Amino acid sequence: MTVKNITRWLGHFLGVLPALYLVALTVFGGLGANPIETLTHQTGRWALTALLVSLAITPAVKWLRFNRKWHVKYLMPWRKILGLYAFFYATLHFLIYLIFDLSFDFGFLWADVKDRPYIAVGFIAFCLLLPLVATSNKKAQRALGKRWIALHRTVYLIDALVLVHFFWLIRADYSSFWWYAAAYACLMIFRLKVTTQLFRRPL
Repeated sequence: MTVKNITRWLGHFLGVLPALYLVALTVFGGLGANPIETLTHQTGRWALTALLVSLAITPAVKWLRFNRKWHVKYLMPWRKILGLYAFFYATLHFLIYLIFDLSFDFGFLWADVKDRPYIAVGFIAFCLLLPLVATSNKKAQRALGKRWIALHRTVYLIDALVLVHFFWLIRADYSSFWWYAAAYACLMIFRLKVTTQLFRRPL
């Protein structure tokens, strides 16, 4: 097995670990007094975490490459892997809400989207993820050309919407939100031209 395959499998292993952890909690009764709420919150947090870590891959490559192309070869594929796992956990998050809170009634879903802003923001973020997943393959990248880059930059907006969704859900303790928000702010600052020049290295 090549190093490239090993790094890909490691990415998948890390991506599936939170799901296995939640399955273990479910089996052994570790979800607390409100298991549905716990699963909803945990899957949402893991979706946000995967999105933020996927955004951190490009800065990591620019910061660590030091004239060695293997950073691009072995780290950059993790962006796609983590992005797909972000969608996986976001889908679980949405399905738990749709099945257990709404009993799969799309009429209730539409009413929630209209009447509850945090649901509307979360639903928009989820819908914006769909075209990114659908065009995450090389065939779509070749077909769209430069438009593919523009499309996939909407992930910055998606992260912001997920953070707003998260903020509106919190009732008391905002400490975890501020950690996520700080990570997002740092990643956005790193993408400013003036900042990236500080870490620029020739390949």
